[in-house]
Amino acid sequence: MLTAWDELMCHQLPTTMDHVHTDNPEWTERIYISLYNVAEKDMVLGCGVGQYPNKNVQDGFATVWHLGKQYNFRASRTLRPRLDEVKIGPLSIEVVEGLRSFRMVLAENPSGINFDIVWSATMNPHEEEHDFRKSNGRVVQDISRFDQAGRARGVLSIPGKSVRLNENDWWGHRDRSWGTRRPLRTDISDAQRTTFAPFLFSWSVAQFRDFTLHWRFVERGAGHYSYFSGELVRPFGAPADPGFILEKTEQEFRWDGSGPVQTLKGGDIELFFKNGERRQVSFVTHPARWHLKGGGYGGYRGWYHGDSRGQYYSEHEVWDLSDPVVLREASTLSDHLIEWRCGDEIGFGIMEYGVGPGYYKYKDIQHLPTF
Repeated sequence: MLTAWDELMCHQLPTTMDHVHTDNPEWTERIYISLYNVAEKDMVLGCGVGQYPNKNVQDGFATVWHLGKQYNFRASRTLRPRLDEVKIGPLSIEVVEGLRSFRMVLAENPSGINFDIVWSATMNPHEEEHDFRKSNGRVVQDISRFDQAGRARGVLSIPGKSVRLNENDWWGHRDRSWGTRRPLRTDISDAQRTTFAPFLFSWSVAQFRDFTLHWRFVERGAGHYSYFSGELVRPFGAPADPGFILEKTEQEFRWDGSGPVQTLKGGDIELFFKNGERRQVSFVTHPARWHLKGGGYGGYRGWYHGDSRGQYYSEHEVWDLSDPVVLREASTLSDHLIEWRCGDEIGFGIMEYGVGPGYYKYKDIQHLPTF
């Protein structure tokens, strides 16, 4: 099937752009965005779109955390014939300039969330190490991904509150990925939920004035990783320095084990780079924390990413996360607002994290949901 994309000089296969190289139903292309108010530290927004050419589905979400409540909107549509549009009902994302700027819009809809925001890169992108994994001889993960830090401007509304975003106060990052993705099933109603081996997972973006630190790792034991990627990147357009590829980390995290999910309070992490340099980073968390299950990650009440919901479908709800029952269903996986310190410099970003049962440290929180 021809689309407008077939006009572009970017074909990789002897077929039209609506085909990918495999018929695996888990092949996914995804846009993911997190924005956070670093002045008031009282609001964080998550937004994303997933495209599943072998399932003929495009779905997406928008969530806003504000003062202990999370407002969620999720939507899905049949992908074809509008494969070359990133638009699901009122939610759309448009690239303004590649690797530099995009616009995200959520028009009026029953959830009460709406926005019109332009994100612009402040830093060079970090191209992550290719994520290729097999299980029992079968490829279960084959993903390329890049991350990038930036700032945002525009307008955002939730029921009872409207704010104007400016680039001094609203920082954020985006994540673009494509490839075959291992399904994550953490819906508490699912009898076949994903089980987790011992590990510490950390994905972090730490944006400072003149650089940003990126890392994503799955550590199985002390210094033993099943996946590892990281880099110190400079402001947009500055020459890349291959010496600042991350080689390993050492960390000591502090946890609050009093709630129904795993919750970081703060910690220290030392970063070791290829050129022999190190960066010692400490951090504290702030309450702002949007839980990815509101965007459908891991499934929510029977709906998983890529499931067909017909020509168009949407749903929404508000979570009161002060209720431990609601928080437990929201689960651990989240973009948690972090204030970083590196030497005399202060930065902001997020961390996603989780500890699997049997990991050699942090035994006192391993009874809580991993993801």
